[in-house]
Amino acid sequence: RRVLGATLLLPLVFAVWYDQKIGGLVLMCITLVMGLEVKRITDMPPVSGYLLAGLILAQSIPHTVIDRPSTIIHGLALLAAAMVFFHTKKFIVALFICLLSLCLGYASFLLLQPSGHIMLVALAAIIAGCDIAAYFVGTWLGGTKLWPQVSPNKTIAGSIGGLVAAMGLTIILADVFGFGDPLDALVSGLVIGVLAQGGDLLESAIKRRLKVKDSGSILPGHGGMLDRFDGYILVVPAFYLYFFGI
Repeated sequence: RRVLGATLLLPLVFAVWYDQKIGGLVLMCITLVMGLEVKRITDMPPVSGYLLAGLILAQSIPHTVIDRPSTIIHGLALLAAAMVFFHTKKFIVALFICLLSLCLGYASFLLLQPSGHIMLVALAAIIAGCDIAAYFVGTWLGGTKLWPQVSPNKTIAGSIGGLVAAMGLTIILADVFGFGDPLDALVSGLVIGVLAQGGDLLESAIKRRLKVKDSGSILPGHGGMLDRFDGYILVVPAFYLYFFGI
């Protein structure tokens, strides 16, 4: 089921890689599903829930359609977080929604760059490799749990395996990011791996606070779009700010 769920995403990945404008449409479609999943897991009332989903969707609108400065991106993220905090009274859930909204906003910024769609696909490969390696290494070796109160199945061994995979893939894809020094690629891969796993743990934490198992059921073996793309939440903003600034 996990392999099937991941396979269903391959056409989306290819579409982003193939064309920047198509990549923007793919981002909007994914964001629409995420916004509806956020409405569901936060149990927002219909009017405010759909307004929240609309705010999140607005972050992913291509800048070629509606150009907007970073202040708008940040403002929409804070507004979405405030709405969630007002309803749930849970700071960590509001923080997650703020970071999700920023991630989508910076993803739309990244797609403005000449090779932004290629960079986004490369990041997807690194994050997926980190996730796959962590899953299989953790299942194979077992051992001490990473953070059992938040994610009982994740192990320290699996986390290390994921970090090694992220570093290795970043070195392989160094030319995409313009890393001339293998050490830069190695360190960047480590940071990407840490942030990807951090986003995964953060989503696990908010699901526990909201008492939901998965954000949705659209992807067999993975749950919802939020479950599949939680690793991007910290990676994309950090990557964009490092390479391109605010």
